[in-house]
Amino acid sequence: QTTSSALKGAIQLGITHTVGSLSTKPERDVLMQDFYVVESIFFPSEGSNLTPAHHYNDFRFKTYAPVAFRYFRELFGIRPDDYLYSLCNDPLIELSNSGASGSLFYVSSDDEFIIKTVQHKEAEFLQKLLPGYYMNLNQNPRTLLPKFYGLYCVQAGGKNIRIVVMNNLLPRSVRMHLKYDLKGSTYKRRASQKEREKVFPTFKDLDFMQDIPD
Repeated sequence: QTTSSALKGAIQLGITHTVGSLSTKPERDVLMQDFYVVESIFFPSEGSNLTPAHHYNDFRFKTYAPVAFRYFRELFGIRPDDYLYSLCNDPLIELSNSGASGSLFYVSSDDEFIIKTVQHKEAEFLQKLLPGYYMNLNQNPRTLLPKFYGLYCVQAGGKNIRIVVMNNLLPRSVRMHLKYDLKGSTYKRRASQKEREKVFPTFKDLDFMQDIPD
């Protein structure tokens, strides 16, 4: 099993390498094939001529559609240096997860970015969405769609852990009064009694309709 600290370390090493190597490549227009590129680099614990030595087990780091995501980050005003500094300069902070998906959530120490582990089918779906996402962003620069900054995979110990980097909509500096997890469905969409007893419970669709009927 990949421990949380090892996963966080592998994510930071991988992102540092992929963003650094991308900065040496000239900027150009995004082509259709860019959405389907997967770059892979092996990180042995003793280091290599391309990667630094580290204290974790050997792992492989995959970057999906690196040129396309570089374009998205630029479109959202995220400079490579800032992306690296936010994600890799200080340890990532693990969030306690209140969702049913079983995903792990990490936030950068400056609260700018959130990292979420995703299932294989979710990562695959996001990859297929990328050409349409690209079109939508170009036609609607002020879109309220989630801002995706990167899609990666850490392979270690026979496991694939896929992660997506997004904008953090709820920084800790924002005081939260009520929290709802809305899915647009009413089936089994009421917070359990156990959830309601928490200090900051996560309510659901039926609770929202009851609490805020207008």
